[in-house]
Amino acid sequence: MLPVPSMAEMTTLTIPDQGWGVTFDAPPLRPVREADSNDHYMYYGNANLFTVALYVDTPACDGADTHENVLTCFWSKTGKEPLINQASVQKSCNSQYCKLSYDLENSFQGKSITQKHWHFLFAYRNKWANLHVFVANPSAQDLGTLEKFEQSFHYQ
Repeated sequence: MLPVPSMAEMTTLTIPDQGWGVTFDAPPLRPVREADSNDHYMYYGNANLFTVALYVDTPACDGADTHENVLTCFWSKTGKEPLINQASVQKSCNSQYCKLSYDLENSFQGKSITQKHWHFLFAYRNKWANLHVFVANPSAQDLGTLEKFEQSFHYQ
């Protein structure tokens, strides 16, 4: 497997026609897919095994426009995934977002694979957003990259 590059750079993803974007420090990403429609934006990019996906949509569940409701709605749909190691699930919220992290465990060609997933879920300007970052079989360096990503993440 290829290691996650140690070089990081500030990346800004601007949400088309919304007047805002997200910024974070990550290895240089290679855009894989980007899509935009009137009520939906999606970006998917990676740097070897380090992947970033951003989804911005109209609210998907009933309830107030809060970070906690984005988390509750998202987890009600995702939490049933059988490959999620339920013991690894962690949830926390602050004034900027709710963070959901978990390990997804599987095997490929007889080898065990663990993917560390972090979701930064937030409500902003009548949109619900999920900034999803994950890395396969993370090393200590990869976990440091994830920490740096979290520390630098903001939207405006």
